[in-house]
Amino acid sequence: MDQEKVPIVESLGMFNTYSVEIRSKIDGLVRQVLLLSAGVQAITIGAFLSSTPPKLPPSAVELLQLGWLSLSLCVVLCLIFMLGQFFAMINVGLKFKSKIEQMRSGSEVMVAAKPLRAFNWIVGLGAFVSCATGVVALSGAAMALIGSPVGA
Repeated sequence: MDQEKVPIVESLGMFNTYSVEIRSKIDGLVRQVLLLSAGVQAITIGAFLSSTPPKLPPSAVELLQLGWLSLSLCVVLCLIFMLGQFFAMINVGLKFKSKIEQMRSGSEVMVAAKPLRAFNWIVGLGAFVSCATGVVALSGAAMALIGSPVGA
């Protein structure tokens, strides 16, 4: 379809649908990262709180600590990201309210302030990286446990 022939109302409707889908996918991804981080951390901590915790070589203990710290950081960053998304929605809502109060006509694409969007990107990517780091570190600790001699 030629861009010049698409009515503005239809374009705005398509953009709104796109925005809702993107927000939904971001929300789903953040929840998955949060669930993965908290779940893996709970399972591995639970293994060490059992009556017979595994005996790890020193290198594996360091990896385990790094993994737990990374996963904890991920949980905190996910929560901060969700809060940042909330503030971004408030920011856009205030812009919309201002437009209505000033009775400005015409269509506009309203987005959150650039510093808020940049903050959300940095925090969101940080959460993803810290989750990946934690999972890899815990995997390394598990491989060291499997590769260590019995009773080491």
